[in-house]
Amino acid sequence: MVVRGYYGNGNCGDEALLATLLQYFSPAYRFIVSVNDAGRVAANLKKKKIGAYADVKVVWSLDRGVVTRRDVAGFLLGGGGLGLGFGWDQYMFAWRKGKKIIHTGVHVTEEYVSPARDAFNDVTRALLGSAHFFSVRHRLSVETAARLGVQAAYVPDWAFALKAEPGPTPGRDYVVVTIRADAHQRNPHTLRCLQSIAAFAEAEGLEVVLLPFDVSDQRLTKRLKVPGQMFGGLFYRPAYVKHLIAHARVAFSLGRYHPIVFAMASDVPVFSVDAVRRGRSDDKTCLQLIEEGLDDFHFPIDRLDDFTPAEIGRLVRRYAVSGTYSKSFMNNAALVDAAAGRIHEILQS
Repeated sequence: MVVRGYYGNGNCGDEALLATLLQYFSPAYRFIVSVNDAGRVAANLKKKKIGAYADVKVVWSLDRGVVTRRDVAGFLLGGGGLGLGFGWDQYMFAWRKGKKIIHTGVHVTEEYVSPARDAFNDVTRALLGSAHFFSVRHRLSVETAARLGVQAAYVPDWAFALKAEPGPTPGRDYVVVTIRADAHQRNPHTLRCLQSIAAFAEAEGLEVVLLPFDVSDQRLTKRLKVPGQMFGGLFYRPAYVKHLIAHARVAFSLGRYHPIVFAMASDVPVFSVDAVRRGRSDDKTCLQLIEEGLDDFHFPIDRLDDFTPAEIGRLVRRYAVSGTYSKSFMNNAALVDAAAGRIHEILQS
């Protein structure tokens, strides 16, 4: 199976997607992972001796011929998606050659729709409609696809179902903090958000664990001199990262998506601090909470004045009260499991 995504680049969230796909579809299928810079990624993975990638072949994303091989059951576009520029060449060739197309784990927003050009929408409709299995990870994307006349299945992010890898945790109770570098390089709101988190942790007697999701996150976190225990370099160990978040008392994500997924999967209260956008947006860090009824835990720019140690504490206590939030997301892993079963059926048909 040819699998396309932003894999092998040391982004813990994307590596989590691939790890979950391997969990479900290997060894039934051998994975050919399609990436932009195959030589660099293959060398990087070999150098790091990453077990999950041991049996994975890496190819260039413009290698169209690989999807036409007789032993290739299908093309799986997971993570990113056509709207973000991923997989066009191989997707088109898989379609042309009659291969099974699985387009999953993506979100479909306004970049897919033109309000004025029917021809553009016709092309988008045809491409999305050609997939044998098409799923999106946000309900807003289901609505957007429907506007194009395409039926999309709702399947939560695949990493909800990633099996955690046990490992060492801090010696006392802790909170987890992840800072997305490109959103906070010179952001005037970053330090005051971190100060609120630190004050909350101190008041509750909790340790602060810093959990960067890629090397740029790690560099920025060090440069900001954020006090806390750094669990760095875990970018290719998403299952262990999920374990660390699962054992936290609270998680804080300043711009990263998969810390939110990992926390929700383990029923850990999680705050999404968006110091870039105002109000509700179609950004995944917003939608994941809003669509699950956790609006209170989303703090965009116009709510940052409310992001205080006292408010954090109040919401954490409220989260712990049974029945306050529906927590339907605790069924998300089962939804992913069902989707994997359906994809197996399609690939074997």
